[in-house]
Amino acid sequence: MEWILGILIIILAVVAIFVIYLSERITVFETLLGINPKVTGEKLAEHVHFGPNPFGELSGKDLWNAMCGEELEDPEIIVDPVDLDKKRPRYEFVLSKHLESLLEEGRFDARNGERSEAKAVLRIQMLRGSVESYIPFAEASRLYEIGQELEANPDKGEKLKVETGEIVDELFSQVGMTAPNTLVDSMLSMTHALSEGEFESPEIDQDKEADESAQLPAPSSDTELENAKTTNKT
Repeated sequence: MEWILGILIIILAVVAIFVIYLSERITVFETLLGINPKVTGEKLAEHVHFGPNPFGELSGKDLWNAMCGEELEDPEIIVDPVDLDKKRPRYEFVLSKHLESLLEEGRFDARNGERSEAKAVLRIQMLRGSVESYIPFAEASRLYEIGQELEANPDKGEKLKVETGEIVDELFSQVGMTAPNTLVDSMLSMTHALSEGEFESPEIDQDKEADESAQLPAPSSDTELENAKTTNKT
């Protein structure tokens, strides 16, 4: 009887493992089909179109609130403080690029005699994937206006630099971080127009350079060069 009981226990264990595996596969298929209630079709389409979100479920205002230590708009998102701290260096890049874009867009519009609404929410491209960045509209609008004023009244550059520094420091302070030392100078010295939502980190540029270098033909040896010269002379 004991061996029969042992066989039954083994069979039940195998069945339990199979059921767990099957339930996970079903969840995957539901996600791909957009019928999993935890993964909306909108989130799935965003993942396919823009790539993975380096901050997981956090995006837009929820990402900002999480970094500020405030309550999230989506109560179903669970924030791990330890994991969030590990992602702060990435968020520094995201927030910096958002601020640079706002000021530069104001300058670009001013050069073209245009005016548009400042983007409090902006998608930021990263090395792997992208994320929507959010900052309060009042600060976003003021940075855009500073960009406009830099073009219209360049003689006020020093005053506007001080104000830009104050806004940048305040925003980074709200998320518990210190603004990069060179950020304000970088924002004020930018002369090229950035396309909406398109940013590349130095890592991306390095990857491109590595790919381009890999495609270049290898340099010829000294012997091959001498042969080529001899052929040309002949």
